[in-house]
Amino acid sequence: MLSGRHRAVAEVDLEAVRHNVRRLMRDLPGGAAHCAVVKADGYGHGAVPVARAALEAGSSWLGVATASEAEELRDAGITAPVLIFGPLTGAGLERAARSGAQVVAWSEPFVDEAVRLRVPVHVKVDTGMGRLGVRPSVAPALCARAHDGGVLSGLMSHFATADEPDTGFFERQLECFAGLAAQLKRRYPDLRCHIANSAATLRGPRAHFDMVRTGIAMYGLAPANDDPFKDGIRPAMKVVSYLAGIREALPGDSVGYGRTWIAERATRVGIVPVGYADGMRRALGNRGEVLVAGRRCPIIGRISMDQMTVRLPDDWGAPGDEVVLFGAAGDGVAGGPEAVWTGATGPRSDEPSTPRILCEEVAGMLGTINYEVVCGLTPRVVRRYRGEDPAT
Repeated sequence: MLSGRHRAVAEVDLEAVRHNVRRLMRDLPGGAAHCAVVKADGYGHGAVPVARAALEAGSSWLGVATASEAEELRDAGITAPVLIFGPLTGAGLERAARSGAQVVAWSEPFVDEAVRLRVPVHVKVDTGMGRLGVRPSVAPALCARAHDGGVLSGLMSHFATADEPDTGFFERQLECFAGLAAQLKRRYPDLRCHIANSAATLRGPRAHFDMVRTGIAMYGLAPANDDPFKDGIRPAMKVVSYLAGIREALPGDSVGYGRTWIAERATRVGIVPVGYADGMRRALGNRGEVLVAGRRCPIIGRISMDQMTVRLPDDWGAPGDEVVLFGAAGDGVAGGPEAVWTGATGPRSDEPSTPRILCEEVAGMLGTINYEVVCGLTPRVVRRYRGEDPAT
């Protein structure tokens, strides 16, 4: 039962975040840094608490997408280096300068403005992602321009297929970046070179260079949207609600908009006060599952803005029972070592069988990825934190 009867709570286990950071840093070469990516409000987990936990575990950089996200960290008293990944307007660059952040650059005018404002830049080279960045042949000249202006800090790129089984394109990108990094490091020995995301970090040291930038794996979510436990990471988030009521549906009764579920026999129906305005996607109606007091129950009918309905066994479920949308049942953390994978790959024999639903399973039902599931939780879902340092 939820204390205080919040409609929905995202419980974030900060010790899982710390564990994941330590795991991701385990194979880094000496001197390589870990950048904890906390953009998009820490992938829905809360940027400031996650940033603090990551720094406590050994991260030395923080990554965000916008100037306002950098300002949020500074307003919370966080002083670690912050790198803003996304494109910035002139006003955004000025805000970055005031917050003491570093920025990503891929054009001469932007570098010139960064020189004027004295903002350190990381030159971005497009090795195959096909979005932002200069071509490898242009990068040396842009680095020279930034260096002459006294603002050159790093060289970076981004993998397009590091989370896919076919490594051919990954190897092409890695070879391109490695050659360019070696060339420019000879010219600028203090240049910080980085390309690895979560998937590339877990592949091993060849892609680690001077820093890795991990987002999804730091939250205990699998970069390939499969089984996070295989890489030794732990899901950090559990989303829970409760049974607000139970009704009896008689044969022929329908539930929800459009009458998409009709009872074939007398059925106990549980009402859960969570809907798509909380981030519980409408497409899960008549296909998703939740845990009611630790037991899997199917979602029936359409998910509406503020409510959803589930089919309860004849002998299970009472008003006030915990309903887990994803995560582990009961007092288990969001998905720690007591949880078991029950998705497409089948149960893992090396994990005890505490009932739980992984975010990756929900994503699979929706035909999307775990990133979208956690980032889609709205502010109406209350965030609570386990393992928070009382001194912060």
